[in-house]
Amino acid sequence: MPVKNEEITEVLDFNNPNYSFAPEGRHSYRQEGGYLVCRTCELHHAIWIGMGKLMVGETEDGSPILKKK
Repeated sequence: MPVKNEEITEVLDFNNPNYSFAPEGRHSYRQEGGYLVCRTCELHHAIWIGMGKLMVGETEDGSPILKKK
């Protein structure tokens, strides 16, 4: 018996997401290309810094120290 092609649709409300991410605690960023990536949080997240900057370290509170290439 042939299967009928049914269109699958879902309406999403991005103003009220099912999952919200509010990181707590200290982040540990590592540079991967033009991004600083935090893999210590439950949800890995990244910040775009561009290709013209280089992460050279972290401050005591975990903020990245950047310098121009």
